[in-house]
Amino acid sequence: MKKNFTVIVLSALALTACSTQQADEQPNKRDLIERVLDQSKAPDIIPAAFFHHFPDKFGPKAVEEHIAFFHETGNDILKVQYETLPPQWEIKTAKDFGKVEELPAEYFEPQLQVIEALASQLKDSALIIPTVYSPLLILHQAAGEEVDEVIKKNPAAAEPAFEKLAKSIENYIRAARKRGADGFYVSSHGGNIEFFGQDSEVWTKYLRKWDKYISEVADSVAPINILHICGGEYENLDAWADYPGTIINLPEFDVEKLRHAQEVFNRPILGGLDHHGVLINGTLEEVYAQVDKVLSDGPQNLILGANCTVPDSTASDRLRAVIDYAHTWRQTHRK
Repeated sequence: MKKNFTVIVLSALALTACSTQQADEQPNKRDLIERVLDQSKAPDIIPAAFFHHFPDKFGPKAVEEHIAFFHETGNDILKVQYETLPPQWEIKTAKDFGKVEELPAEYFEPQLQVIEALASQLKDSALIIPTVYSPLLILHQAAGEEVDEVIKKNPAAAEPAFEKLAKSIENYIRAARKRGADGFYVSSHGGNIEFFGQDSEVWTKYLRKWDKYISEVADSVAPINILHICGGEYENLDAWADYPGTIINLPEFDVEKLRHAQEVFNRPILGGLDHHGVLINGTLEEVYAQVDKVLSDGPQNLILGANCTVPDSTASDRLRAVIDYAHTWRQTHRK
């Protein structure tokens, strides 16, 4: 039996959107997300959110850039980008995995300060959702992607490193929750599972265990989490259906595949647009036509967005136009 994510989330968030609120009133952005979590009906206002990285990673400038982007675009989720780099470890042989150390919460202090500042200014009106990376992706940051060859040859030797990195991420998640995070955007596996093979022992026995662990930690401490399955060539996305996550963000943007995913995961979908497609390269009329298709034929409970972060050069007013279009779509497209 599937876990009733909607009941748990709505109870934990303790949000109090008035059920009699008129459709033409703009609700609090936290309320917009709450309404999507109720999969029994389609919300009157379709929320939307797009994300990209910022020039400044930490400090007051990073806070200012997050806030400016949030207001300029009209985003319905404030996603805090993850920018902390791990120590650099040279890993050329199996014994080198012993160099990997668990990182304490204090290691992430600059990132935590950004979260705390954003929560103090915007938490009443928006969900504060920091990004977290997978143990594999953090290992790539620490040792380069060539570490995959070493993992593939001896995954058992690599597992203690996966565990230490997973516990490092757990330390960050628990500290971020205390500093004001409402939940987390959990990026699963780092995007190159095709190198190992989705059905390989490396993935099924070693990588998946600690990858899923991150989602389980986030689910244990926060009421709303977005499971982002990072881009890659997958044989079957249904394999992630047992991961916790309140909302699912897939690498797919095909409408039929998104509908199938909502049925399989039994949770709302974030997405619908290609982060390097017409959203970026087309005219606004072409983007609106794609949005029409997604909202007409796609999942009933959708947060319009992209399958991954959009290029940093994407103009905020362009994203604002698409978000505004989504917000009014049900009123302008009633049959």
